[in-house]
Amino acid sequence: MPPQLFSEDRLDVWYDGSAICLIAVGSHGDPLDLGEEEVHALIKKLQQCLVEAENK
Repeated sequence: MPPQLFSEDRLDVWYDGSAICLIAVGSHGDPLDLGEEEVHALIKKLQQCLVEAENK
């Protein structure tokens, strides 16, 4: 994923072997505002996790 605006923001997706996990936490408790590039990167990671889960 592209670098985030604030280092305290957390935006990540992963497959942990039993579930697809997503975290999106803004540094100030506000919803994260994502640009087009960030949304495409997030969707790509979600799709990769889905493939992993389906191939389990």
